[in-house]
Amino acid sequence: MPWFNRPKPPGPTPDGRFQGLSEAEQARDRELLEKGQLPAKAVNRVVATREGQLPWMSTFSVPETALADLLHLTPIAQVTGSSYFHAATDQSQRIFLDDHFDAANLIRAHYRAKSDALGRLVEEARLAGAHAVIDTRIQFTREGTVVTCSLVGTAVSFGPTLRPPRTPLVSPLTGEDFYRLWSRGYMPVTWAVGYYRHVMPVGYRTRSITSGWNFWNQEVTGVTERLSEVRRYAVQQMLRDARDSGQRVDGLVGVTIRTAIEETEILMMAGYGAYGFGGGVTIDGTFYPYDNGRAEIPAYSVEFLLSGAGISRVSSDPLAAKDIQSVLAALP
Repeated sequence: MPWFNRPKPPGPTPDGRFQGLSEAEQARDRELLEKGQLPAKAVNRVVATREGQLPWMSTFSVPETALADLLHLTPIAQVTGSSYFHAATDQSQRIFLDDHFDAANLIRAHYRAKSDALGRLVEEARLAGAHAVIDTRIQFTREGTVVTCSLVGTAVSFGPTLRPPRTPLVSPLTGEDFYRLWSRGYMPVTWAVGYYRHVMPVGYRTRSITSGWNFWNQEVTGVTERLSEVRRYAVQQMLRDARDSGQRVDGLVGVTIRTAIEETEILMMAGYGAYGFGGGVTIDGTFYPYDNGRAEIPAYSVEFLLSGAGISRVSSDPLAAKDIQSVLAALP
């Protein structure tokens, strides 16, 4: 059957189908994003929800919605922020590695994606007049050289007697988590990320352990040790990220961990660091000769991602409105 005679698939009415923006609208939105502002349609959505022209949406479950009502946490709008960020590569689309085989550009890309997505989420929350964005759902992914950070949370008010902060606080914790922490004198103040990626070139000594000719149970100790190092660096990055929030962070809770180890290859050029000599490089007891000044070296990519909520101890008693207001006033 010719394509133009095929029946139309079932779906929404034409008015409800996705319609791309015009080139002028796309150019205007790009300009707004580059200035740290929100696209026009996002502004219209948040304003219409804030003023009651649209029903509010929430990431809360039904029990959490009921609990939030008891705590006078008023949902205002569902707010979002996202960034689709490309890390710098060479002409072969390989991720750059520094002299220590750390994927420095990719690490920076993760934090830039987080910063951009978080900034857009905060702008929507500020426009909504919110005190905070809570129950924030976080999707942090990497596909090759592209890092995606997507945030969806519920902008809430802590009550009419409290002044909204200049920068609404953002937390992945739920309304129930807030209730439990408030009752113990803690205040959620930030969301922190720790990310690190390292590539470990290997030779016969390491590869032989995982070869099809090795019939013994045996730990690949070199990769295990490198994973421990990468985890340590990721934790350091997370602590630095929490500190850079501008808030006093006494602890990190609800920390999630994602790690990945995969076989890959790296390209070494003649004279690369201290490894090169003569006509090739020696890695892990194996000599790899240069071919036209370059050598493909097998390697393991080790990646570690941490995400969690920073909390601050404000009082030894359950938090009162004045305690919460003091934290909000201190937000940057």
